[in-house]
Amino acid sequence: MLEKFKNEINQFEREFVEVVPGFKFNQKKTIERIYLYYNSKYETGEFDNQGDKKYFYNIVRTPCNIATKAIDFDTKDIKVLTAEGGNPRKTWYFERDLKFWMKDQKFGAVLNRIFFELPIFGSVVLKIINGTPYFVDLRNFIVDQGADSLEKSNYIVEVHNYTPVEFRKIAQERKWNNYEEVIKKHREGKKPLIKVYERYGELEEDGVWAFRKVLIADIEIKDVEFILSDELVDEIPYEEYHWEKIPGRWLGIGRIEILLDPQVRTNEISNQEAKSSQWSTLRIWQSRDPGVNRNLLTDVENGEILTVDSEIMPVDMVDRNLSYYESEIRRWLANRDEMTFSYDVIRGERLPSGTPLGSAQLAAGMIGSYFDQIRENVAMAVKDLIIDKIIPKFLSEKSKEHTLRLVGEDLDKYKELLLDFATEKSVFDLIERTNHYPTGREKELLRGVVAEQIKRDKEKLVTIPRGFYKDIQYKIDIEITGEAIDIRVKAANLWMALQAVTASPDLLTDPIKKKFFYQWLESGGLSPIDFEPPTTTPSLQEVVGQMPAPTGRAGGGVSRPAFAPIPIAGREEIRV
Repeated sequence: MLEKFKNEINQFEREFVEVVPGFKFNQKKTIERIYLYYNSKYETGEFDNQGDKKYFYNIVRTPCNIATKAIDFDTKDIKVLTAEGGNPRKTWYFERDLKFWMKDQKFGAVLNRIFFELPIFGSVVLKIINGTPYFVDLRNFIVDQGADSLEKSNYIVEVHNYTPVEFRKIAQERKWNNYEEVIKKHREGKKPLIKVYERYGELEEDGVWAFRKVLIADIEIKDVEFILSDELVDEIPYEEYHWEKIPGRWLGIGRIEILLDPQVRTNEISNQEAKSSQWSTLRIWQSRDPGVNRNLLTDVENGEILTVDSEIMPVDMVDRNLSYYESEIRRWLANRDEMTFSYDVIRGERLPSGTPLGSAQLAAGMIGSYFDQIRENVAMAVKDLIIDKIIPKFLSEKSKEHTLRLVGEDLDKYKELLLDFATEKSVFDLIERTNHYPTGREKELLRGVVAEQIKRDKEKLVTIPRGFYKDIQYKIDIEITGEAIDIRVKAANLWMALQAVTASPDLLTDPIKKKFFYQWLESGGLSPIDFEPPTTTPSLQEVVGQMPAPTGRAGGGVSRPAFAPIPIAGREEIRV
């Protein structure tokens, strides 16, 4: 089995895939070249055959950084929407709970790294282990180079290199077989690291082909193999993201691969100019007199008179191709900008003098449309990751009773949601204690007491009961595509919502209109909870001041009625 794995790896490293006649591709060599070019290194070394240093005029980093910034989005852009038949209030709690959890899990750092590496390599692979994403090093990732996706690849091999200490720790955690023998045999050799192959793909056993996950340790001893794990699996644990994809090869096309030729030619021109400037600094003379055999820079003193049969004249070493070098580099830089949409508008540079504002806005809009398309493709893949992998882990961890901290605008909205429920509960508690149904004035007084108690809180720890999200698992949508979170679109939707409510105030009260209005808000990326009308609650002093004065004995004042403490914490807070 180990021999089969090694043959697949050797085939991956040495053979080229012919996408079409005349276009051959090797994934390993392409990735190695990308590493070199991004870090301003030559494949043939830093010095030429004359011993002079070769300068690297890097033109690929800037397009990569621009692309990263253009497609970036954060966890704050992830919106949880209420599905048909769902509960907007429960969705409101779910969204805030999910975002706090993703912040603790540092999911934003995962997104940032995806956006950073994707323009560089053209592809990014995440490995999901127990719901947690880990980045795969493409240098140690072997796939069928001609496969359209990982799911269609005949095999996937991930190479791991462990120190003996690290290997033992991981082997114990994952309950691998034969790990002590592997460490013993490894220490008999001279290799510093233990190599482990993790392969996914179909393998034959007793005439039956099955999709299996196999881990084998390679200690480079002939005819010796240690199978650490061998199990049947239904799916691969990898998620893939691509910048630009073409049929016939798995690896996506990134910015650096597109700019290979401009980078090579720019380096050639830069080093030719460097060589030329070196020659132009030399001072050389010529003479027909064979008797002149001295160095005028070192052998001739100031004021000395030379007697020669033929005049001594300086050799013209002036470089007259400087304008050519400059125009040639400009042409290749323009080619770079055309192929990567890295024009001066998106780089934030000052536009040429006389450029009309309309032209600049049109150019910026067209460039933005290109990156929006890439951003949307990436966002849809990230959306699948969140729905299929991240949210199930979140639900498993948050299925127990836990607390949710609310501050700022979230706390204000929570207070509005809580006020009606807490007032109703206080009314029922009063009825139970006194067997008396409160009057309208007493209800207002109760509401004022609740409002004052709620108002004092600067933050709130809300208790989320056990299983609160169990019926929301399949009734959510996560909208992170570019159109849904565009600032201009959102601002336009807010203005339209304001106009609609102003023209027809019953949109927030009429049940039928309210349903359609809330669906329109969510389709525009707005939360319906934010548009619920705030309840105006009179202060306790206003309610008491408006109560009729007591009859009978004159004098004295109206004392504040005493009510039992109103429980506004616990599970009851978020019943809907």
